[in-house]
Amino acid sequence: MTRPWHLLALALAGAAALIGLDIWTQGFGSGLVRETGGIEMASALLYAYAAITWLWTRPGDSWKTSWELPAIMFLMMGRELDLDKKLTSIGVLRSDLYLTDMAPIMERIFGVIALVFVAIVAFRVIASNGRAFIDGLQRWKAWAWALVVGIGFAVLSKSVDGIGRKLAPFGITLEQHTSLLMVILEELLELGVPVMFIVAVIASIRLADPTSNPRK
Repeated sequence: MTRPWHLLALALAGAAALIGLDIWTQGFGSGLVRETGGIEMASALLYAYAAITWLWTRPGDSWKTSWELPAIMFLMMGRELDLDKKLTSIGVLRSDLYLTDMAPIMERIFGVIALVFVAIVAFRVIASNGRAFIDGLQRWKAWAWALVVGIGFAVLSKSVDGIGRKLAPFGITLEQHTSLLMVILEELLELGVPVMFIVAVIASIRLADPTSNPRK
């Protein structure tokens, strides 16, 4: 038995096709990095694909004990689609939703439930998988280091985000074309995060030992 790396190839091919179609229809310009652009939609779909791949390649018992893993992938898909801003009139992550009466009471209740769920998922991810992650890094496991690379992509994308605004105080002004390329780079780095998640999901599949006796 070998790991199904063809699932990664399918994901990359699908993302490339979606981005290529967007470039073909919108051109290589600012439209490529719009909210519903090919890169952003590919990123969101890859998070869902990573979660489905995890569910597809794990037994039902794992669904019960490690449900937080696909859950966090679906949550990140929602974040990529800005659902935290769209599901309420103010935004789930804004303090105004909870500390003022700017939003209806039902929206505030929904926001609290959403935050509690996110906190539970985050706690379970760290508490149930933190030790295995550290051990995986020490043992140079591909899945653990794929997650590190994914985190690195996320950090780099945040550092590139609004680079023109960040450089302005130093008297550095970026040309419009350069600014566009930096935005595209940011989106591509964000795209790399779910790709690394898929790598980690596939690399972490436990393979049966062909030398073992199944009757023992």
